[in-house]
Amino acid sequence: MAQPMRFMLNQIETESYGAFTPQILSPLINHAIPHTRAQISGSPVVAVGGGSSGRTFFGVNVELPGLPLDHSIHAEQFLLANLALHFEQKLECIAISTNGYYFQEPCGHCCQLLHKIRDMSDTKILLTNPTGQKGTYMNLSTFLPQGLISQANVPRLLERNFNCIELINHSLYMDICSYSEHCNHLNCRALKAATISYAPDSKCPSGVALIDHRGKVYSGGYMESVAHNTSLGPVQAALVDFVANGDGQEFKNIVEAVLVEKKCGVLSQEATARMILEKIADPDCIFRVLHCK
Repeated sequence: MAQPMRFMLNQIETESYGAFTPQILSPLINHAIPHTRAQISGSPVVAVGGGSSGRTFFGVNVELPGLPLDHSIHAEQFLLANLALHFEQKLECIAISTNGYYFQEPCGHCCQLLHKIRDMSDTKILLTNPTGQKGTYMNLSTFLPQGLISQANVPRLLERNFNCIELINHSLYMDICSYSEHCNHLNCRALKAATISYAPDSKCPSGVALIDHRGKVYSGGYMESVAHNTSLGPVQAALVDFVANGDGQEFKNIVEAVLVEKKCGVLSQEATARMILEKIADPDCIFRVLHCK
């Protein structure tokens, strides 16, 4: 496993690199490529995004050992989950590359998820010509699905969102902290992730928290796509946190996990979460489900 990498550059660091060009981004992408987890396909992908806060964020593709590739985390999905982890609400520009030389458009799968961000059509994407030598900017609207209407009265992906949910088992609230995003308790972090997860169509928010063998906790919430079947599950979202902040650890160091989801929702993440963790985590990993309403 490569040495740990920082998946976010602050505003001062971003400004020190300069313009969002192939020449500037190439060494950053080459540095990120060893942190992709593409052991099945052998095709590493890195996504770099500039946020409205002036910070720079990275995403890498993550394939899950022993599982079909449709459970993988695309680099663009990783980037969006990373933005959410840092409460970044707007993506100003994006670049996607497999080698730091040729820059391409997002895949159709990820365009469906990108469509959920407000004003995403104004976001600039960096592309290169077939020789990979000249970079140009295009509006991402060129690649986004057309004719899809999003509800105007609900928050969009990455915007501040609060699902009004509560745990059915009220005795568990004895273990819930007031500032759960800063604590290291699985129940708290999973509930917080579900509370701010994005599920405007299914109305089934969910969140997952993971803990490694050192006692460090990682979390992530469901991110629903406009095409639904291209959504990012809560386990994958939590794995983004693990890859970005887990110091390069292997998934087998995950020893416990908690899923928070609705008791009788129209969909459930439990079976998928259990299957993924049984394949990639410690064989003795404890998995619990807390139901909310």
